[in-house]
Amino acid sequence: MSEPTAAQLKDEGNELFRKQDYVGAMAKYTEAIALDDKNAVLYANHAVDDAKMATKVDPGYAKGWSRLATSWDALTDWKRSEEAWQKALDALPKTNLSPAEQRQKDQYSASLDAAQMRGKVQEDPHHLTLFQASDGKLPWQIATEMLPELRKAGPAKFSSSAWVISAAYEDFKKGVQFMNQMQSIPHAQAPGGVAYGGNLMSLAYLTNGLMRDERAFHIDQPDWIIKNHTDLGSVTFEATARQAWHSDGVEIIKEKAQKRLKERGWNDIRPALSVTVRAWIMRSMLDSHMRNNPEVGIQFLKRAVDLLEWGQNIWKNVTRTDRGMIFQDTFLRSVRSMHLRMFMDAYATDPGPNSKFPLEHMKEEAEDLLKEIEIASKNPSTEEADPGFVSSYCIYPAATAYSIIGFYHAQTAQHSDEVLACLSYANAARAYVQAAKTYPEDDEYHSLYLSCAMDCMRNAGVSIRDFNSVAVDLRAAVPKMMKIWAVSALQKGGRDDKIQANLRSADDTMKLVAEGKLKLEDPV
Repeated sequence: MSEPTAAQLKDEGNELFRKQDYVGAMAKYTEAIALDDKNAVLYANHAVDDAKMATKVDPGYAKGWSRLATSWDALTDWKRSEEAWQKALDALPKTNLSPAEQRQKDQYSASLDAAQMRGKVQEDPHHLTLFQASDGKLPWQIATEMLPELRKAGPAKFSSSAWVISAAYEDFKKGVQFMNQMQSIPHAQAPGGVAYGGNLMSLAYLTNGLMRDERAFHIDQPDWIIKNHTDLGSVTFEATARQAWHSDGVEIIKEKAQKRLKERGWNDIRPALSVTVRAWIMRSMLDSHMRNNPEVGIQFLKRAVDLLEWGQNIWKNVTRTDRGMIFQDTFLRSVRSMHLRMFMDAYATDPGPNSKFPLEHMKEEAEDLLKEIEIASKNPSTEEADPGFVSSYCIYPAATAYSIIGFYHAQTAQHSDEVLACLSYANAARAYVQAAKTYPEDDEYHSLYLSCAMDCMRNAGVSIRDFNSVAVDLRAAVPKMMKIWAVSALQKGGRDDKIQANLRSADDTMKLVAEGKLKLEDPV
């Protein structure tokens, strides 16, 4: 049987659209464009001509302007798109809007914002890019190349960050590929004159990648945010298709979820809850990493933790197949770990004893996470998992918790008297060393937290012997780190300068010991 042509797929899409199967129709349109993208442009050009005629006949017809704007979108003419969306808004009543008109206004406003953003990106295509080609190979590229040798390495193969970042990147990359399948096509019968569609797995892969390792988050295309998280993006598409909850509070979602479960069953509620939680995770990352607003980010992660803990409890006797992966211990553990890191970032925006982000709360959450991981380690899963999975969902969250405890003690020391400060710095150093040792030696966090420990040891006045012992470990770890992590966000933020300063300090101190001017038992 021959494969369908682009024209046949378009006809099938039109038929599905008439039946109001918008997701199915968009899938057909997407397939048609994949087979014949030139015709897709022709469709858009014809749509431009038709829409222009409609606006000439009736300049006050809002839907005519919206169809014209959508057609310009398809041709990536963002300036004309922006003008047409504004005309569509201007054609709507200014007051006393009906519910349908209000929906139109919301959609047109979102479309106008997207066109404006796309226009700015087109003028400066690199302003959202984190890494440039000139940076050299990125960690996930190097890590992926290392995997064949690691598979031959026996038990030692598990102790490498290459497993973590390569797996995180693969998931994130798949999510981006699915995100890029998002399409908008002019269609007279659709609300606002445009239909949207794409793959419903983008959000799952993106968030799986982030939970495996947040460092997999990167932007390598100028319209990334538009495609992911505007009202025209893949998150909104998935949330609409799955009837997820956009703006309801957690308590309301709990009530609605239980009611909907009784009415529609797990096959309906499982993807809705998954998209709801994953959308919060994605939003938290964008607010924290792209908008430098961790205070907003932690609110979304707090919602996620609250809903996940509630679901685990109320559906504890429900099978994983029914309730879904988001209620597994490993998923919740990773979200809690992300919340801790973001809480620490938020504290940095409002530090001190009266911070909106209390240090004591941060420490308690870290200790609770360590207790949960310890309990889980006594009852390990019998399911086979790749080394990256074990590290991402068990080892790395524990390391994060230790680093948070180190941060707590280091910050507490800054607001204590001299004696208590020395004690706090000593506790911070021990926690940072524990964090470093929990990470694989070739992870940049291993070296970074050894360096943090050295800072705290110096302030605590520990012996030169102990200080130099950590320096020896750090010096041995740096070449291993550089093999994978020569380029990273931490590196761009001054990681290597901090490490080298501590190593020079250790060298200078040991030189004085060699000259007999200091003893190993002296305070550093």
